[in-house]
Amino acid sequence: KEYSTVIEENRNLMSSIHALKEIEAENQRLRALLQFQTKINEQKLTAQIIAKDVTTEFRSIRLNKGSQSGIQRGMAVVTHEGIVGKVLRTTADYADVITVLDNLSAIDAIVQRSRARGVLEGATDWMCILKYVLRTDDVDVGDTIVSSGLDGIYPKVLLLGTVIKVNKKNYGITQEVEVKPSVDFSKLEEVLVILKPDPHV
Repeated sequence: KEYSTVIEENRNLMSSIHALKEIEAENQRLRALLQFQTKINEQKLTAQIIAKDVTTEFRSIRLNKGSQSGIQRGMAVVTHEGIVGKVLRTTADYADVITVLDNLSAIDAIVQRSRARGVLEGATDWMCILKYVLRTDDVDVGDTIVSSGLDGIYPKVLLLGTVIKVNKKNYGITQEVEVKPSVDFSKLEEVLVILKPDPHV
């Protein structure tokens, strides 16, 4: 065989191996999502992320399905890693989701270990703040934060994140708790939309 033919065959082979690896990675993600689906009783829909808004004042993602598929404003968006956010607006073919990292996001949450309550709000493009936690409440670095289910949007006990810093001030009645989200937004490709609209919308 000519050298150029061997090179071409090698290139095609490498391309096929890469494609197979991509398929395997996608299969692993979808398997994890499928296993997680069985834990949620509500009707749900799988969607893919087709765009991410990286501007600092608005942290959102766009899904490849919209109102035509039954998605409405206010619906919860989750993955096997935890809560992603909620639908902000839709067109027939796509939906924009405000993520937990956005400062407009507010989720009723509890500290799994101590049952302390607060509201998780977005702060930066990698961190959230658990607000309105009483200063006397027991919260430690490493604690798991989950949804309380009391806001009527997100199912109960879905992962939100892990406490990375506790700031107890010498005054006031609350403490500020920094939380790293459980969802890795840099690697997020598929999500589940819970087809139950937010009752407050």
